[in-house]
Amino acid sequence: MIALSGFGLAWTWPVWRPRRGDAGTIGLWCLLSLPIALMTWWWTFGAYSQFPYSDIGADVHWMKTAQEYADSGVINPYASQSYVDLRAALAGALAGVLGLDLLHFGWTYRYVSILFFLVALYTFAEGVYSEQPRKWIAFFFAATGNAIGLLTNGSLALAGSVAFLGVLLGKTRQGAKEDLRAGSVALLILTAATSLLIAFVLNNNALLLALVAGALLLLRILGNANRHEGVLLVGCVWPATLLLAHRGSYLFIPAVFAAWLGYLLILHETSRRPARSLGLLRALSIVLPLIIAGIVSCIVMMRLGYLPSANANVMFSHITGLVLGRAIQSGDELFLGAGPEIAVIELGRAIGPLFAVCIAMAMAWCWIDRFNPRWDTASSPAQTARTAKLLWSWTIGCGLAVAVLSGFPFLYRIIMIVLALLTVTATEAFCQLLIDPSPSPAPVRRRASAAIAVTLIAVGLVLAGYTFNWRPDLSSSRYQDFLRPTEIAGAALLLALVPATFMRSRWIHVCALAAIVGLGVALDRAGLAGMSKSYSYGALPSGATAITHYNASDLDAARWLHDNLKKGILLSDPYTLGVIQSLTGSPAAYMFSNLDTVNEAVAKRMRTVVSAIVEPGDGARRLAEACTTIRPLLQDINQETYFQMGRADAMGGILRPVRTTKAPATTAPRPTNTQVPNETEEADRSAVQDMLGTGQDTWQLVAVINPRTIEWTRLDAGQRLPYFPPTEPLASGFVTSLRAGPFQALFANRQTAVVRIPCER
Repeated sequence: MIALSGFGLAWTWPVWRPRRGDAGTIGLWCLLSLPIALMTWWWTFGAYSQFPYSDIGADVHWMKTAQEYADSGVINPYASQSYVDLRAALAGALAGVLGLDLLHFGWTYRYVSILFFLVALYTFAEGVYSEQPRKWIAFFFAATGNAIGLLTNGSLALAGSVAFLGVLLGKTRQGAKEDLRAGSVALLILTAATSLLIAFVLNNNALLLALVAGALLLLRILGNANRHEGVLLVGCVWPATLLLAHRGSYLFIPAVFAAWLGYLLILHETSRRPARSLGLLRALSIVLPLIIAGIVSCIVMMRLGYLPSANANVMFSHITGLVLGRAIQSGDELFLGAGPEIAVIELGRAIGPLFAVCIAMAMAWCWIDRFNPRWDTASSPAQTARTAKLLWSWTIGCGLAVAVLSGFPFLYRIIMIVLALLTVTATEAFCQLLIDPSPSPAPVRRRASAAIAVTLIAVGLVLAGYTFNWRPDLSSSRYQDFLRPTEIAGAALLLALVPATFMRSRWIHVCALAAIVGLGVALDRAGLAGMSKSYSYGALPSGATAITHYNASDLDAARWLHDNLKKGILLSDPYTLGVIQSLTGSPAAYMFSNLDTVNEAVAKRMRTVVSAIVEPGDGARRLAEACTTIRPLLQDINQETYFQMGRADAMGGILRPVRTTKAPATTAPRPTNTQVPNETEEADRSAVQDMLGTGQDTWQLVAVINPRTIEWTRLDAGQRLPYFPPTEPLASGFVTSLRAGPFQALFANRQTAVVRIPCER
């Protein structure tokens, strides 16, 4: 694949090579992006720890796959459900060849991720605007308002979708040159729909990848001889590539095409004389924000108990049953991503209340500004296009936000598209109020006064909106301590820029106001980052100086396991298991895709095994109880572990379906008593012996025990442990009791013990 990609890049060099005059654009992009990316990296990641930390609960899958790849030279094709994380190959190669620590990789990878998002946002801004001031202002607003700080498969597909929308808008802007007629639009939509349908029917990423490579090769051979080459590339290959990145593209691509078609319709209507639909668009631009405010108010009232809670899963299950062949069930991943309440939280985290309020104020000012010419009597094509972009970005952005607030599973992931549209609204409102020429001096003075007033209001909102969160009685106040110096410095810089807005130089005046708006948006994001940490991780423990859920004891145990136990199957609570797997690459006795989606039947069985290890009493009875409970699980061990043990073929993993039509069956837990018929016990023992092997091929079943694991055994169904690592040590006599019993303590430190479970004997 690398050779094929390199050949393709060399062959298409005339298409993508830098042109004369691009150096200035590249230099200006770097001048803006490098400090903005550093600022974003700081408030999303760097401020919260003095060491390379990682949210291993979310990163366990790619880190485990990367470490396994570094040790074995093989990427496990069973390591994910529908794709292999894009970080696994790169991080694993660096770890295997250069010895790079994966935690350090995650520390630096985020900064590069942010730079990638800024490339996608520039592509979007360049597609929307051809004028230099507007393009760079739009990019600056989008860069400072970027709410995504980590490049994953999902965010790659989302950023690619935003860039895809920019390309579609660029083709529309060059419509006369590209001959973008109704037939071309219909062909573009048809090819995109066909790509989605083919990917859904194929249900296999390897086949889709081969199809995309073949299509690219065919398009390159045809070249300019094919009149519809550009349409086929944009409509067929690009959507298929986004689907390869992440299955969320089944939502992203329709959202992009809905936004693009909305722009075509609004541009067509505003170009007509007279523009008959402007009244409807004005009504929508007022009604949609009111609907958003109403939904948010209802959710807040539900949270406060004034309204009964609503469950949208029953309605959405009809849709997921038709498309995915399964209903939404409690504990399912779809359940975690469904519901208006989750949508409101995610929308608020991404867009920010102050950003939304300021855009709404600017939009209201555009409606009531009596000194601007009426939009239905636009005097030039440029003014018509600007009017269309303002109406389109606000109306479609609010419309997609309403769709997100419906609570459909994971539809909130299109929020970056919504944010990009609202950025166009902010850019148009800013430019139409401050940059575009006015017919007389009076409106200029009025607009300058209004801009300064809005700026001061924004400053006041930033200060009033987040300084209240410094109160020590709030769960998010401890997180704000990490960002307080940054917020104070940003607010001081924002105030220092206000005098520059009174300069006689028009460009200094405009640039200062743009910097104030962008800096205010960045402060809004930083404040939200501090507040949302409590939503993600819970209250910060007293005395904690970093956000992490591993500590030195976990690292010590993981390093010992990696160096001394090459063939170990791990068993522990999901929190500890994720940490140890990520740092060792070792297989696990059970799988989970999220800390909230551990199968309850499997969790109950694991709790029984851990309880048999840690509880005092007859050692032989406890060993029999643990082995009787875990033998059925080992007989049905997950494919990822089975492949890592060298007992499954790679081609079966590569060609397996992306989407399962049925939910995996859950095996009922065996009884935990020791009264099992002899023939059943002998059959289970034989199966386990065959699984764990003998001689040089021996695999060992080991449990990693710490205070968090013991606490996990006492949880009821649906309960969660704290995100942060335990602070108390293991009981002083615990390791001593292990050494006197059948469970062998292979390693122990202050908080962690690695225990072998000898079920094969």
